Amino acid sequence: MKKIGYAALTFAEVLFLAGAYLVHYFTRKKMGMARYVIYKNQSWERAFPMDALMYTAVAVLAVITLLLLAVWIIRRKGQGKPAPFTYAAMAILTTLYVSYTCISSTETMRAYYFISLLLGAAALLQILKAGAALVICGKKKDER
Repeated sequence: MKKIGYAALTFAEVLFLAGAYLVHYFTRKKMGMARYVIYKNQSWERAFPMDALMYTAVAVLAVITLLLLAVWIIRRKGQGKPAPFTYAAMAILTTLYVSYTCISSTETMRAYYFISLLLGAAALLQILKAGAALVICGKKKDER
């Protein structure tokens, strides 16, 4: 059951990353997609405080990532080999999300909110996988 859940989360994460690429690609290539993205950007900016939401999400994901990395470094001796790859992927995806959200804007990228949302979802799934690895694989042999 653990392997099925891990594979499902990995598949969903790949879908989010592919979706971010496809939104970027079609926003640049198709006028209808560009119009829809501009319309949604304007309606979201009127309805929600988008800057506050984006920077709050950045702060939350960054803090959770740093906490998980700190706990993993403290407890890493009892974990197997796949754990470092999981935490490296978590750090890379969170860094990608934070840098994209802080550097880009709707003026530079039309699909900024869509891509930021999809990258944030992929980073959140990777954080969930790393947290599950910490809980499931984090117990040492004498604690079981």
